[in-house]
Amino acid sequence: MDRVGSPPGSTPFPASLPPEADIDAMLAFVDERPSESRLHAVAPMVVLVFADRTLRDSLSALVHGAGRVVGGDDNLPVAAVVITDARPVARLTVAGLRARTRSDAAIVVVLADSAPASEVKEAHEAGALLCLKVPVDEHQLLAVIDSAIDLHAAKVHADDLMRQLDVQSHLASLGRVTAGFTHEVSNPLSVLMANFEAVRADVDRLLQARDLLAVAVEECVPSPTTRLAEECLSQIPSAHDVRSAVADMGTALDRINGVLATTRVLARGSLSSRITDVDLASVVRDVRRWATDELEGVEVEELIDEPIVARADPRLLSQIVLNLVTNAAHAARQLPSPRVRLHVYGSNETAIVSVRDNGPGVPPEVRDRIFEPFFTTRRGQGGTGLGLALCREYATQMQAHLTLWSAPGRGACFRIRLRRAP
Repeated sequence: MDRVGSPPGSTPFPASLPPEADIDAMLAFVDERPSESRLHAVAPMVVLVFADRTLRDSLSALVHGAGRVVGGDDNLPVAAVVITDARPVARLTVAGLRARTRSDAAIVVVLADSAPASEVKEAHEAGALLCLKVPVDEHQLLAVIDSAIDLHAAKVHADDLMRQLDVQSHLASLGRVTAGFTHEVSNPLSVLMANFEAVRADVDRLLQARDLLAVAVEECVPSPTTRLAEECLSQIPSAHDVRSAVADMGTALDRINGVLATTRVLARGSLSSRITDVDLASVVRDVRRWATDELEGVEVEELIDEPIVARADPRLLSQIVLNLVTNAAHAARQLPSPRVRLHVYGSNETAIVSVRDNGPGVPPEVRDRIFEPFFTTRRGQGGTGLGLALCREYATQMQAHLTLWSAPGRGACFRIRLRRAP
């Protein structure tokens, strides 16, 4: 295994693991995941909050026997149905539960047989869906639970449809914007490309002339003019440095052309036609070189478990990794001793590139929207909310998967899962 960029005495990150093998796998989120509400609705929960333990146990057995998941009051924030005996005052108990539950949770109140009609009315006014008196009508209770969960599922489905429509609307807007942007930028970029080719040829000729001029100056009789010429020649970088700078300019222009080409197909969501065998280690090292400025002052750890070749579009993959590295560097700088780790490893037929930082992590309330277009927590710092959304679209075009692992105070880790080349 290669370890590059970790100075002696530094503390490396824990070994990178696929989410399914990670002890914190429950904190992993996938870009194709449904909305937060659907995550909570995977197993709709019925929560029982009772002071009367005997009544609680009997109702728990009843609800569990009907095939429903039963939980305690620590599950109130995600409950679909809450059943309570509402003691000592129904109105206050229901109001307290309503403040701790989801807005669409159904609250069922079980009252004493002697409870007056005024107490039933107050419970309804405080937010109760149904009030039952003991002995509880089991069929009525189960029917209410079924109806409440069906209504909850319908709302979740509607929420997801609205979310998908919102994302599609954002992508359509993005497509229109990028189409105009691409058109406006393409013309001046063509001029730059043409002039660059001419400058590159001229630079080669100027470097040759510089070498000949240096020899001629050495053979001349010393004079103020020759000394000035020698001083000027000494300030010109070496031929190797100049040619490297010119080559980097050419690479940068090619990348700009590639990004513009990508934006032309972004709105269509079509698959990339440039899928080929890609050496993941070379992608990581290229990105690290391109992101030199963004990584200044950040300790970088580069782990290459073994030479791994994956099926990918090299341009799209490089852009994803570059965006993730830039974001990781920004997050890491929010805490002392910023670190970023780039890790390449494989598992069976899967190849993985991960980018991890030791920043504060992604807040739980943000994780569900992290890949949405135009969503950003850095609006006042120049963030547009397009970086991760584009990463998701690029990954989709390569038939790859982009996942996020994060825990408060433990940083964040983005993983790109690719098909391993045969």
